[in-house]
Amino acid sequence: PSASSRFAAAWRASRTRMVWYFGRAGACVTRAGGPGKYDSASTSNSLSYAENHATCRRSCDVDAFCVGYSVYAPLVGGQVECKTYKAQAPEDAIAGATPSSGTTCYAKKYSPPPPPPPPPLP
Repeated sequence: PSASSRFAAAWRASRTRMVWYFGRAGACVTRAGGPGKYDSASTSNSLSYAENHATCRRSCDVDAFCVGYSVYAPLVGGQVECKTYKAQAPEDAIAGATPSSGTTCYAKKYSPPPPPPPPPLP
């Protein structure tokens, strides 16, 4: 299937199911064992960690290709870093996390699709 048809299918799935995230301590890794494809989102020193985290999560919520995100927060001072991970192939999906101080990986999960409607009564 073309990229546009995969996007349309992912978009429809994201609209009919609830999204939640499974968090793990460490940096995100793909099924292939690498860091995956990601975009670094902007964060702000003027926002709290919670506000930066919420902004990062929202950017993944609205992206049909986003399979998760990670947030790096230094222990003392410094910039909070947000990465949103993209997957267009199964091997790009987030499979776990590797140890990385101050980083948490959140893999995007969808609830099961709703059951089909019952057949009409005769």
